[in-house]
Amino acid sequence: MECEASMEQEIADALQFGAKSIGMLGSIAVLLNNILGPGIANFSGLYQQTGWLPPSFTILICVISSMVSGDMLLAAMRAYPENSEFGVRVEYGTLCRHYFSRKTALLFQCLFQLAMLCANISNIIQTAQVLDYFVADLNHGKSCAVMFYPNVEAFCHTSSTDVTPFGTDKIVLSLGMGIVALLSIPLGYYNLEDNVVVQNVAMVVILLSTFAWFSIFASLGLDRERVPLIGSSLHNMGGTILFNFMFISTIPSWVCEKKPTVRPLMVIGITLLMAVLGYMLVGILGGMAFKPYYMTDNTLLSELNHISAEEASSVVRITALVSVQAYAISANLASIPIFSILMRYNLIESHVCGPKAAGAVSVLLPFGVSVLLYTGEGFKDIVDFSGTFTSALVNLMVPSLLFLAALHRDDINVRTNVVEELSARSARLRARSAAWSASSCVASNDGPSGLRKLWRIIAWVNLLVMVALTTVSIVDQFL
Repeated sequence: MECEASMEQEIADALQFGAKSIGMLGSIAVLLNNILGPGIANFSGLYQQTGWLPPSFTILICVISSMVSGDMLLAAMRAYPENSEFGVRVEYGTLCRHYFSRKTALLFQCLFQLAMLCANISNIIQTAQVLDYFVADLNHGKSCAVMFYPNVEAFCHTSSTDVTPFGTDKIVLSLGMGIVALLSIPLGYYNLEDNVVVQNVAMVVILLSTFAWFSIFASLGLDRERVPLIGSSLHNMGGTILFNFMFISTIPSWVCEKKPTVRPLMVIGITLLMAVLGYMLVGILGGMAFKPYYMTDNTLLSELNHISAEEASSVVRITALVSVQAYAISANLASIPIFSILMRYNLIESHVCGPKAAGAVSVLLPFGVSVLLYTGEGFKDIVDFSGTFTSALVNLMVPSLLFLAALHRDDINVRTNVVEELSARSARLRARSAAWSASSCVASNDGPSGLRKLWRIIAWVNLLVMVALTTVSIVDQFL
């Protein structure tokens, strides 16, 4: 017992979790930078392939599911002992261990780590690809790397038609990858609250870059035939879209470090509204602006980098180049540390490994895997795999299971938070909205049975819809 207590104290001393200091702006930035990460680069090609109706409908389903899942995850956190006001450090893994059996909790914790790892790998790959093309623009069209397969050599190369300057079927450690590592690895060892300044700056740059793309799309000309109502194929649509709704699993760590005055549901709602507008506008307008490229391994960012002098003026091409670099660096370098921090928090909090080992797994391992997947279809493959097999389960299914488990707990002793959350100017409105939230539903076993029954139905519907969508996406992978 003394040894175990000593180990827990050592872990507590070694890991300094962040304080509750993240405000409203920082909260939106943390979640928005996560959801507007690298996956948005696949939407223009996706809309060309599938048409605008199927992906838009699927996005709306995922938005509704994300809002419901976020509310239910918050409810499960409030139902955790002595955590009605989020005063206890409750991570994603904490909830799994509290509400599920040991084996089930271990399974979901492993899936959580896999989802974070896949998301981080995709961030690293895309950022490095964009930076390598930036280096090529500065170095007479060539970027440099050390190749490990099929030969071992240092070389400089260029390719204006591929997603990287080095072609396909190679294993390389590129200059762009090295730059990403130098910039992001130190941030991965910080706490969530320590990254808020970076997140705020990144969010501003992301929004400015996105607006710049809209003007670029308009200058290139929009051809409606490139994005029909329904396209030629729905292949990989589900996995690509599901991958982008990764932010729900960020909620526990963020809630533990947000200011008490920040309202979680409002932040989630604002984040989802901005994200759905970004996805659809980039998908539709970007798809109309470029000739169909969805049969290649290019993304929107590489298409923007490849605009020729015949297609647009030098001002447009320079704007595209600058906006792509700014977006890739801001969106991806802002997300890479966050996923590393979430992995590290949960590894240490779950006592899986110590702080040093957790740091190596969460910060260094993603870069090693990224080198192997860097050229060719590696990025798209990791997006499809993560979205189909891990993202939907971790972010849009497990919250329903946690919520249902909380409803069946006999030891729930959480007070409703309606009265405490009321302010003088918005008492009636906030009381009305809180009364219908999932948190109020699990707050008391003697609460309205009709409300509890309604939320139980909502949880099951959300779970079954996501199971169906994920199953279809999995089957699609093998067709």
